[in-house]
Amino acid sequence: MTAQIQDTFLFKGDRYFLIGIQGGNLISPEQFGMEPVILNTACYRGFYATYELTEKGLFLKELTLREKNDKYLPIQGIEPTKGDYQASYYGLNVAVPYTGKIRLAKDLIKEFHVHLGFQKAIAYKTVLDVSLENGRIVEFKDRSKEVEQKRRTFILLKDRVPSWNIIQEINKAFSLDMDL
Repeated sequence: MTAQIQDTFLFKGDRYFLIGIQGGNLISPEQFGMEPVILNTACYRGFYATYELTEKGLFLKELTLREKNDKYLPIQGIEPTKGDYQASYYGLNVAVPYTGKIRLAKDLIKEFHVHLGFQKAIAYKTVLDVSLENGRIVEFKDRSKEVEQKRRTFILLKDRVPSWNIIQEINKAFSLDMDL
């Protein structure tokens, strides 16, 4: 199994990765009349996106996908750049009226990177929780110190934990839940 391509967020001049979500999906190709299918083993859901989060709101800036019928429709009048098995939309500015909470992270710690599913909070130095209402920030919390403590605890206990259920761990790895 392979680590999955994460959605990217441009926020306050930095590039973050989406590592958790609570409250529904952000954007999906179905909203634009397209049906995604597996892109490759690093993208089982068939698409990934780049968003920009500003004081004005949340905006979809880029979208890459593999469409089931190879039918790539324009988004906001923008035609995709097509590759062999996928297409990418650049220069988008689609407002995303998302309401819920997202967890963003940056500064990957290589020793904690896993080659399965999505990366978890302890794999990053910087972890932020952002609550949004209709795409606008209503609450912001830096969780980096709390995650650092969890990472230290993990290091101390990792050799003492009994063997784990592989199926349960695989399911957790492919989840974007908000558990720390």
